[in-house]
Amino acid sequence: MNKYFLYVCFLWAASCTQKPESTETSTVGSAATFDEKTELDAIMKVIDNETKMFFDGNVEGWRASWSHQDYVSQAWNNDDGTAAVAHGWEAINKQGSEWIQKYYKNGEVVIHPDYKRSEVNVHFFSDKIATLHWKQYNADKDKKYYRVSDESRIMEKENDGWKIVNVTALWDVENKISADSLPAL
Repeated sequence: MNKYFLYVCFLWAASCTQKPESTETSTVGSAATFDEKTELDAIMKVIDNETKMFFDGNVEGWRASWSHQDYVSQAWNNDDGTAAVAHGWEAINKQGSEWIQKYYKNGEVVIHPDYKRSEVNVHFFSDKIATLHWKQYNADKDKKYYRVSDESRIMEKENDGWKIVNVTALWDVENKISADSLPAL
């Protein structure tokens, strides 16, 4: 079986375990005590920056949010019911860069997303690896309707900070939620 698949399965299974009640500080594995809230804030800045840079057409800014390793991946479902996965930094960089050039080049934004997150859950495996899951509401270009996606990220702390190792985004492409019917987030 593929090493990547086993790695993702391990991280997913481990993320299903209950985390400590306190998120202020904890000892994770053999790592020294660290502030999980501070680390989560740093992770969310990377995730938000990756999205912003992508839709702003800033290829270098978008790339800076990702780990450039051969084990990174991105997975998503398509409107027609198929799914796709980009394995390794070269594949993600090629696909992301082409999409940015085609749709968001020079700041000529076709659609700038409005999104809202709820139920953000984080699990730190160590002071250098974390997984996050959340429900996301994604607006259409007129911000009249939202589609729900189930999002997850695996993050790895490199020498220059937290980086994205995996993005999985599974969208409910069938159902739309009226903007005035969104739950309070």
